[in-house]
Amino acid sequence: MTTQPPTAELADLAEGLGHENVRTLVRTFLRDFPQSLIELASGDRRTQHRQAHSLKSNTRLIGMHELSARLALLEDRLAEEKGGDLTSQEFAAIEAEFAAVAAVLQEFARE
Repeated sequence: MTTQPPTAELADLAEGLGHENVRTLVRTFLRDFPQSLIELASGDRRTQHRQAHSLKSNTRLIGMHELSARLALLEDRLAEEKGGDLTSQEFAAIEAEFAAVAAVLQEFARE
């Protein structure tokens, strides 16, 4: 039995690309997200902006709307020359939101 995609966005992708291709996409997302977080936390402002943009887009594609919105706000702020920096509280919230859905995504990707 095929596990259904955990978000409407992934279900839509599965209709067009097939479940196995979407599982591969989710596995890639899960594999790459931790490294992207490291780069977000440790990079210069330009790198942080680029990572916030990429993570925003990827989380939106996966269907993680709250995290995508959080990253969009961060991206906008990092784009401003005098915008605030990434705070440790924001970083912790990003990590927590990812962790909250990672298990569900892993279950789908495993099948």
